[in-house]
Amino acid sequence: MHIVKGKTAIVTGAAGGIGTATARLLDSRGVNLVLADIDMPGLEKTAQGLARKPLLVHCDITSLDEVQHLMAEAQQSYPTIDILVNNVGIIIPALFEQATYADIEKQVRINLLGTITCTWEVIPLLKKNGGGHIVTVSSLAGIVPETYSSIYTATKFALRGLNLTLNLELKRHCIAVSTVFPDSVNTPMLRYEAMHGGSPLTFLSPPQEPAAVAKAILRAITQNKVEQYVPTSTGIFSKIIMCWPWAVTKLWPLLEKSGEKQKKKYQERLLQKER
Repeated sequence: MHIVKGKTAIVTGAAGGIGTATARLLDSRGVNLVLADIDMPGLEKTAQGLARKPLLVHCDITSLDEVQHLMAEAQQSYPTIDILVNNVGIIIPALFEQATYADIEKQVRINLLGTITCTWEVIPLLKKNGGGHIVTVSSLAGIVPETYSSIYTATKFALRGLNLTLNLELKRHCIAVSTVFPDSVNTPMLRYEAMHGGSPLTFLSPPQEPAAVAKAILRAITQNKVEQYVPTSTGIFSKIIMCWPWAVTKLWPLLEKSGEKQKKKYQERLLQKER
């Protein structure tokens, strides 16, 4: 098991639910933090209560200049950069035929190209140290198809292929690459999906808390896991069913019918909280 105490991690999307939970967990393990997001007030909120004062950096990962600025600030503030947690992601639910080019491009630029940029830019820093770890938070939509989320699903499938390849290519530099695939998580993004046409499949299982994903990220780092599924049982089912793609067309209508019922219950709970 790798020891993380004293190491430095860059966490993107650190103002969000999973990002905040990850920052808190890594901080509790003695990790120095560089927290990045476009939401500076959110970053400041995340920083509250941490044992060590983190470096907070405004960063739009779709901007090469801002990503390079993030890496430069991290280098100037800490002697080594050891870990990158790619945690930024968005979803704009819609049937593919109804998606706009602007929404398609936005999801591809953030979910895929932004993650690629952060990964590419951190590699020289990790090589300089003699190794490190890159973890990307994906989604179970990177394993199985998700209706009303075709572009989001495409980006998550792509990230899996990217990271499996990098895990092979970067071994010679002692750089490990992991991907975490959470099922639905109780975050603002899930609440947005519930009220804006998100896929019924997303609501099939009860949403997890962000802390569960943070623990999976830490396991990926300390146990050098190539892939982590949250929860494990859903991940196993997803991988098994994808061995027979023909079964998806027969099984998915039944799963989505059940998911639609759970989605309505989730919507009702959200509306009750607003009253």
